[in-house]
Amino acid sequence: MMPGKKVEIICGYHAVRHVLTRRSHDVLEVYVSAGRGRSAKLDGLLNACERNSIAVHPISRAKLDSLTGIGHHQGIAARCREAGLQPRMTMDDLCAGLRDRTSIILALDRVMDPHNLGACIRTADAAGVDAVVIPKSHSAPLNTTVSKVACGALENTNIVTVTNIARALRQLRDAGCQVVGATGTADRTIYEVDLRLPIVLVMGSEESGMRRNTRDHCDELVRVPMHGSVESLNLSVAAGICLYELRRRAEENKL
Repeated sequence: MMPGKKVEIICGYHAVRHVLTRRSHDVLEVYVSAGRGRSAKLDGLLNACERNSIAVHPISRAKLDSLTGIGHHQGIAARCREAGLQPRMTMDDLCAGLRDRTSIILALDRVMDPHNLGACIRTADAAGVDAVVIPKSHSAPLNTTVSKVACGALENTNIVTVTNIARALRQLRDAGCQVVGATGTADRTIYEVDLRLPIVLVMGSEESGMRRNTRDHCDELVRVPMHGSVESLNLSVAAGICLYELRRRAEENKL
């Protein structure tokens, strides 16, 4: 490895398969739990390592737990060069890219749970979101857990980290975006509001939702309709419903 190059640990079958498929040249070595049984999925991954001359090291479950820092690694991890990650986009880059007027952006206000952050990034990638905006502080770090839950999406998603979410929303609005906040207390559902591209969907934290200052920078507030006995949905589920509604309207030329 070249001096000064940072490395990261990626764990979980889908995430490791993704880096082997997309950027095998960045994979330094792969670790497999010595107690993991063989399977067609694992054999395919090990064959990919052999084709790319990547060393595979069987290690104990305890050592794999220590290496990854989490217990839910599915018995596999890869040590990779961080240089293979998607280059981080700036707010200036994002606003400049709004000239095509077709952007959908997800802004996450103080999402502290790395599982929820990873799931939101995975959902955003699936829905074709142009970028995910998160605060530099008061947010879950982009760590191994986020990467695993995102199942490869973290490496291909434009992540824009900002000092102040409210200021970022103001900048995006000035660049021509409609800013829509999702909150359970909104009067109207996502299906009842007029929406247009480019658009920013703002989601708040798992515990307390959007802060007042963030809400004040939204042009519209919407909610996901609830028809059963539960009062709310998991953050990433709610984000998925809203993002796919935006995507549906965009593809039907309604935005």
